[in-house]
Amino acid sequence: MAFTVIYNDIVFVEGDHPNASRGPSVECDLSFKIGAQLKSLRDVKEDLVKKAKSKGYNAILDFTYGQKSRFLAIDDVAFWGKGCLANISQEFYNEIKNKLNNNEIVK
Repeated sequence: MAFTVIYNDIVFVEGDHPNASRGPSVECDLSFKIGAQLKSLRDVKEDLVKKAKSKGYNAILDFTYGQKSRFLAIDDVAFWGKGCLANISQEFYNEIKNKLNNNEIVK
């Protein structure tokens, strides 16, 4: 079972979705941004949302994220995220949205 959320109209799935049409991979690395230590997972998702929307996708599959340490930097921790851009049909998008709104498990 893959953890699924919708953030800013983009479906984030920490795994696969059987009814998705996959596109290219996408990445976000906040390591080299000023104030990286003040950034969060929300900032990673915002960056990935912009990239997905600009290319016409409504989902990111195989979404993984985390923090990494940097030894020779003022900002010693930075967030990163990556996944695969995808499109999910409007029917399945609405189904996911309804289940999340009703606190149901998305399958």
